[in-house]
Amino acid sequence: MAIKGFIFSIFAVFILAYPANAQTNAIKGRVVDSNQTAVAGAKVTAQTKIGTSTVQTQTNSNGEYEFNNLADGEYKITVEAVGFSRLVRVFRVVDKFSEPLQIQLSVGEMTETVTITATRTQVSTDETAVPVSIVGRDEIERKAVSTIGDVFRSLPGTSTVNEGAFQVRPRIRGLDSNRVLVLVDGERLNNSRTSTAQSGIEIGLVEASQVETLEVVRGSGSVLYGTDALAGTINIITRDTPARRENGFRLGGTLDTFYSTNENGRRGSLAVNGSGKLFAFRVSQSLDRFENYFTGNRNGRIADGVTSNNEVLNAQSHGRNTSVTGRFFLKDKSALRLNYERKRSLDVGTATLVGTFNAYFPFSNRDKVSGRFDTVNLTKNLVRLSLSSFYQQQKRNFSNIVTVPPAPPFFPGVYQFSETITNTKTNGFDLQTDWKLGKRNSLTAGVSFFRDENNDNRVIISSSTAASPNQRRSNSKSVPDADLSNIAAFAQNEFKVTDRLKFVGGIRFDAFNTNAKPTTGFSISPLLTAAQVQSLGLTDLPNGLKVNAKSVTGDFGFVFNATKNVILSSRIGRSFRSPNIFERFFTDFGSTAGFVVGNPNLKPESGINFDSSVKFRSSKFVGSVTYFQNYFRDFLSNVPKLSIPRNPPLAAIPVLQTVNITKARIQGFETEVEAPFRLSVGYLTPYGNYSYLRGDNIQSGKPLDFISPSRTNAGIRWQNLASNYFVDYNVRIVTKQTRISDVTVRTDPLTGIQTGFVTHNISGGYAFKRESFNFKLNLGLSNLFDRFYKEQFVFAPARGRSFTVGTSWEIK
Repeated sequence: MAIKGFIFSIFAVFILAYPANAQTNAIKGRVVDSNQTAVAGAKVTAQTKIGTSTVQTQTNSNGEYEFNNLADGEYKITVEAVGFSRLVRVFRVVDKFSEPLQIQLSVGEMTETVTITATRTQVSTDETAVPVSIVGRDEIERKAVSTIGDVFRSLPGTSTVNEGAFQVRPRIRGLDSNRVLVLVDGERLNNSRTSTAQSGIEIGLVEASQVETLEVVRGSGSVLYGTDALAGTINIITRDTPARRENGFRLGGTLDTFYSTNENGRRGSLAVNGSGKLFAFRVSQSLDRFENYFTGNRNGRIADGVTSNNEVLNAQSHGRNTSVTGRFFLKDKSALRLNYERKRSLDVGTATLVGTFNAYFPFSNRDKVSGRFDTVNLTKNLVRLSLSSFYQQQKRNFSNIVTVPPAPPFFPGVYQFSETITNTKTNGFDLQTDWKLGKRNSLTAGVSFFRDENNDNRVIISSSTAASPNQRRSNSKSVPDADLSNIAAFAQNEFKVTDRLKFVGGIRFDAFNTNAKPTTGFSISPLLTAAQVQSLGLTDLPNGLKVNAKSVTGDFGFVFNATKNVILSSRIGRSFRSPNIFERFFTDFGSTAGFVVGNPNLKPESGINFDSSVKFRSSKFVGSVTYFQNYFRDFLSNVPKLSIPRNPPLAAIPVLQTVNITKARIQGFETEVEAPFRLSVGYLTPYGNYSYLRGDNIQSGKPLDFISPSRTNAGIRWQNLASNYFVDYNVRIVTKQTRISDVTVRTDPLTGIQTGFVTHNISGGYAFKRESFNFKLNLGLSNLFDRFYKEQFVFAPARGRSFTVGTSWEIK
């Protein structure tokens, strides 16, 4: 049914939105420097929003450029010139009398960028009411990261949890897991089975070599993207097909390689692509293998799960990825994109979990097929219609082994092997329309839908020892077969009061239906009495249970160009996150101490979010300061509800239930700066960002757990005038955490929460660029002084010193 629905959605849009004949117009203008002097020979590229047309030209001796015979619509204008930063602007062609577009370039690398995620439409990051960070392919390659998760260590307002090449997850403004929405090409990677407290979706499910751009929106994204976008939204935009060619068909390809000495990490990706007037494609295959990594120099410090030579056990992973993308150009105003993704991750360890308790993922797989149809200028007011549909299956095996050796003659020992295979299938669609209502009013509106269907299979084998012939086998389940569906309608309006001031406001309505089915192997533990089951609200759960919920969210903000160089913005809005299948229905012994039960009557987590920013941009300096305050209510927590008595001397078993309890406030500020200086041999660019967080549990009056106080990333980069060579040195400073609750101190003594640390990194590279061939070499040395440390609130220690080598070979 999911595949049929996907095909029907793509087919139906041809009936709804086949375009009329295009009207042709022109874009013209002038490129100048900060002194208003013409920049001759600059390359200017104009590309339609949906990629059906890409044209290039060069400025003449007066800095002038012109594109003729362009269809109505929105164009992304990219300007590149030697000695200047790359600049990207969005320009809308709506009639034959479009005003000339003058573009001023800045020296060095102060690149202006365009975001799609922050507004669902193309807009300059300077013109958004929410803070957003953009990390492009070139920067990802220069950072030479082992995993995409490593990128979040150096962005403002973000940090990471977990270690290893696969399991690193992002945290935004102190929150992680399903309180951060992760998208892939605008479609959900999150699913409703993954729990909040114990784990979250791994962005390692997206192959690093396939990522073209990371867009990180800090602050609520609930109005545009719905549930889970509580702390922020991450959109992983994958590498696409080549641009359309007006004449002939051209083949090309890329080979990307990566090697890290620390964990003997290897990754390689080979892609073949081609493009013509009617069709473009990209096919890629990648392989990766990472062994256990090594910590820094411990100097006698003890660390569980780490050998005497600093090897971190159970941190390995390997996998492969296949990606096939095709794009069909339907006249000049429409495009259809089809994509297939197959990711296989194998033998994924959980760093340091060895010995008495060993946990790992024998496999974690992802299969996805998706399609997107875009068309522009259907009517005078309807400037774009986009329909996407996808089907995704995430299947993973989480296994753990508990081993307690015997102590004869009184204790025979304990051996328990548990294997849980979760199979979550998701199908969904998104219909978006962009409207131009007069000269000053733009409206984005649409509907979206997704449905997660999950079933678990679990096997538990118990005995006194692994070799014991008297093994007991159980096929019980801790979560019933269940599904969660969401249908939503959203609208966001942008109104330009003047050329300097615009207001932005949005509203969204969501309806959720969560359904637990009668499931063989799932039952309420007989350890609980009938009265206890009733008091916990679980009486009807084994026989099937339906839960319906609705949510209305909205936001309002403004962007004001106070001067030519200063932009002020502010936004206030409501956010929410719907409880997932795990939180409502999980009933079993958990990874925390005691017996954990779900709660079908949970309310959504919600928040009131306020952001205010000042952005400054000149020819020699770029900077921003953002203050935010987020007030949350109905946060979910596991709290003791009752206990199960046992015969002395055995202690009673505590029963914990997920409940809405916490009122919390997270506030802080984030700053970014970049200031290039031109020297005779190139550009020297100091840069950096600083983030401060303060979290308070208003319910208890104590500090909010898992909030790191302040982080600084600072560096200096040199690049030659022709942008062929670069050298980059940066330092990361995380301060000591002192505002923690008594509970955290008691239960998590080994996470390094009270320690601060400083790491140093250096990188450099060379780029050889020609019209038909590119080559890049990137070298890096991370944790330069081989420091032993742990990311705050992470049990496993971080990687020690590592030398990395990355290459990219491209034939166009």
